[in-house]
Amino acid sequence: MTQAPLLSVEDLRTYCYTRAGVVKAVDGVRFALERGDSLGLVGESGSGKSMTCNSILRLLPKPAARTVGGRVLWDGRDLLTLSEREMRRVRGREIGMILQDPLISLNPVFTIANQVGEPFRLRGAAKGRSDLREKVLDVLRQVHIPSPEARLSQYPFEFSGGMRQRTVAAIALAGSPGLLIADEPTTSLDVTIQDQFLRLLRELQEKTGMALILVTHDLGIVAETCNKVAVMYAGKIVEFGDVRQVLTSPAHPYTEALLKALPVPGTRQKRLYQISGEPPNLLDPPAGCAFEPRCHRAMQACKKARPPIKRLSDGRQAACLALEAGEVR
Repeated sequence: MTQAPLLSVEDLRTYCYTRAGVVKAVDGVRFALERGDSLGLVGESGSGKSMTCNSILRLLPKPAARTVGGRVLWDGRDLLTLSEREMRRVRGREIGMILQDPLISLNPVFTIANQVGEPFRLRGAAKGRSDLREKVLDVLRQVHIPSPEARLSQYPFEFSGGMRQRTVAAIALAGSPGLLIADEPTTSLDVTIQDQFLRLLRELQEKTGMALILVTHDLGIVAETCNKVAVMYAGKIVEFGDVRQVLTSPAHPYTEALLKALPVPGTRQKRLYQISGEPPNLLDPPAGCAFEPRCHRAMQACKKARPPIKRLSDGRQAACLALEAGEVR
């Protein structure tokens, strides 16, 4: 009997209702994640990556955003049908999340010990103050915070950007989650600290066996960190599959364009490649394929029909009318 995926997102639709109209921020997203998997969600700003993750945990900006369809099956339960009280037990304990900006995630008036210790207190996982202190120290050591004993009484403003991001990771890991969602966790970090943080995520995955969803616009980070990749455009996943297959032989023209826009180390280029045009206005999306106005493979049919996602011969999935079933370009 085949074991069910740890996380299965099925036809997820999240819309934002504004005075100007309805924005289909997440429009029919589907993917599955096994235990221990690492999935990279990539795409330009506004493609729906963060909104997809927020929809999974039901952390949507209210009252504008609402999930209007689909299912999010977590270990057999549909998270979209749980009560808010039940969801509070899932957040942090079963699914942890690292947000983009650690300064927003951390409270400036509480000490590091107080904030990292809160998940243990809420779960009732600590037996007294001394046990709580040891658990906080242990999770700080896991994320390689130097001299953790001296850091307990400090505040977020006394930490560097890299240490604040590690602290946010410590809070997310305190609940021993089965899935960690990291929403562009390296955006505010320099290259050296970024590399250290990504190595830390891989190390924690190996130790704990947790699954990982990494939201980023950097395909290089995905290549180093993830074993699966989902490329998003205009609220939809346009290509999904094994990271090596997708990045070495992209099937969708948008994935191909993203890869062409990457600088190549050791080569001299007069000008970096850029994708012509702009992402579509989701208040008034095109009738056909959303990428058609920017696509070098566009056909007349692309203006009229929205391409369904097809399974290719190598197991990947891509949504493009220029692709016949089983074709990989």
